[in-house]
Amino acid sequence: MKNEEKLLLVYYVGVADIDPSQIEEYLNKLKNKIIPQTFHGEIIIIPQHDRSTRVECINPKYITDTELIQQHENLMKELNYKLHNDIKFLKKYENKKD
Repeated sequence: MKNEEKLLLVYYVGVADIDPSQIEEYLNKLKNKIIPQTFHGEIIIIPQHDRSTRVECINPKYITDTELIQQHENLMKELNYKLHNDIKFLKKYENKKD
């Protein structure tokens, strides 16, 4: 499948009832369970600090502007970086409470 035909699934997962030290493990287990064998695309899981959960599907083949595609890729990299930093912060915060 061509790169521009790959789908992007974004899972917004409510983690309000999960211990902050367990969020990363929970999200990793969830990701491993939802990746289908035949899916040719990217899955992004974004924790929500409430109880709501939803899934959005983005089909990049409808995005044809090169500049828009680059902006999208940059935003996804930035989001990934911020999520990892948030998880590290939550772990440090949880360790300081103990």
